[in-house]
Amino acid sequence: MVGIDIVDVSRVAGLAERYGRKFLEKVYTDGEIRQVGMKRRARETMAGKFAAKEAFMKALGHRVPWKAIEVVSTGGRPYVRYEGKRFEGLSISHERTYAVAVVMI
Repeated sequence: MVGIDIVDVSRVAGLAERYGRKFLEKVYTDGEIRQVGMKRRARETMAGKFAAKEAFMKALGHRVPWKAIEVVSTGGRPYVRYEGKRFEGLSISHERTYAVAVVMI
């Protein structure tokens, strides 16, 4: 199965600014929050992870809790951790305005 999602970086950043920790803690794991905070382009990284979670749910064929999906990067290669399993069929791309993710399960 394949899932794809594109998000407006300013929309995701606006949700984070408007709702603060409440939004972050609903959507992202503690590890993801730490990783985003270390990035120079944190807004784009946050939006990319958001798009990846949406794309993963589309590939699964149903919604799951946001925090059940963790988007991890090792050596610059992103992957999804879900229910103790590693899914490597993930690609994320972003620029200042949009972030897009594709997942293949």
